[in-house]
Amino acid sequence: MGKEQDLMHLLDSLATEDTPLTDTEMDRLTRQVLGRTQTKTKPASHARRKGKWPVWSKAFAGAAACVVLLAGVNGINPAWAEDLPVLGDVFAYINGLPKGYLQSEQLGEYAQPAQIQADSDADAPDESSTPEPARQPIQLTLSQIYCDGLYLRLGLTLTAEDDSLADFEVVTIDPPLLWEDTTQAEANTLYGGVTLNGEAVGGDLLPCFRKQDAHTFVCEMDYNLQDYTGSLENMQASLTLSNLVGVKGTTGAVGDEEKTPLAGSYTLSFTVSANGALTREGQIKGGEQNHVSLIGVQAAPGETRIQYSVNGPLPDNATPAMRLFAVQDGNLTKLQPASGSIQNGEGQSETVYTDYFDAVPEGVTELQAEVLDKNARTEVILAQWTITLPQ
Repeated sequence: MGKEQDLMHLLDSLATEDTPLTDTEMDRLTRQVLGRTQTKTKPASHARRKGKWPVWSKAFAGAAACVVLLAGVNGINPAWAEDLPVLGDVFAYINGLPKGYLQSEQLGEYAQPAQIQADSDADAPDESSTPEPARQPIQLTLSQIYCDGLYLRLGLTLTAEDDSLADFEVVTIDPPLLWEDTTQAEANTLYGGVTLNGEAVGGDLLPCFRKQDAHTFVCEMDYNLQDYTGSLENMQASLTLSNLVGVKGTTGAVGDEEKTPLAGSYTLSFTVSANGALTREGQIKGGEQNHVSLIGVQAAPGETRIQYSVNGPLPDNATPAMRLFAVQDGNLTKLQPASGSIQNGEGQSETVYTDYFDAVPEGVTELQAEVLDKNARTEVILAQWTITLPQ
C-alpha cells in the first residue's frame, strides 16, 4: 500500500461522533478553501515537473489550507482574564481550550520549565531607513518542555511590551505555497517543524498562539517521535517560526478573517532528553479476535499510545477504528483520539495501526480497548481487550 493510500485509509478510519457535513456544506467549504489556496501561480520559468512532487509536499500543501481552519473554524476564544493560570504555564492554559491538542491533566506537572528566548532577525535595526525611537520587538520564548520518547511537546510564549498584539485573537503562520524545488528541510521549517540532531520532525498541528492577555499569546507544539531515528539523549533541537500573522475579525466562517503580517523570523535552539521513567506498559488480556491482535499499550503522562495489527480479512470488509476507555470505579471514560499512522507489518497480509489518545487520568490502572467497524450502520465491535496498568 502506497503512502498516499495509507494516508487516506487512516483518515477514513479515524473514529468520530461528530455529525457528518451535508453535501451542500461540504461543497461550500471545499469551494472556500480552494478559493483561498489556489490564487498563486508559479512563474513559467519554474514550471512544475511531472513526478517531482513528493507525498510529503502534497501533505504540506494540504496543511496550508488548514491554516485557515485553525484561525477560523476551529474556534477562537477571548482571554478569560480572571481564570488564567500562572503566566508561563502554557500546557495548563492549552488544556482548558476546545479539543484540538492532546489533552493531559498531568503535563504541566511533569513538564520541564524553561526560559529560552528565541533569536530574532527583528532585533536587527534597518540601517537603510530613518532611525525610529527604540521599540521593544515581539519576543518568542520557550517556556516548557516535555519529552517521554513518544512525543516532544513544547510550550511557547509570544509577548510584546507594547500593544502591537492587542487587537489580535490569535497569532498563527501564513507560509508561502510549496513548489517542486522546495526541500523537505525547508518545508519543515516553513510549517513549524522541529529539527532533532539534524533530522526533521513535523508537528501534529500548525503553530497557533492563543490570546492569554493583550500582551501575551501561548502555543503548544506537539511532535510525534515515532519515525524519528536518532538518539533520544541530549537531542540538539532547533525550531524556526516565520511568516507570522496576527488574526482578528473572525466569526468562524472560512475566509472572513483579517490577517496582519508580523515582521521577523524566530529561531529557538535547545537541548532535550527523553524521560520514559513514568511511562506505564499495559498488560493485555484477550488474544487475537477476528484477525485483530493488540500489540502494546504505553500510558505516559502526556499521551497514550496503542498499537494493534490486522492479520487477515475482517468480517464484511470492515474498516477498523480503535476506541479506548479509562475504567475507574466501574465507570468508562472515553479517551479522545489525537493522531495515528498505518504501516505494513512483517507478514504480507499484516497491517499495523498506531493510534495516540489523550493521557490516561492519574490513578487509573485499567483500560478497555475496542476495535470497531467504522463503516457499519450500527455499532459492530470486532475485538475487545482489557488492559491493566501498573500503579
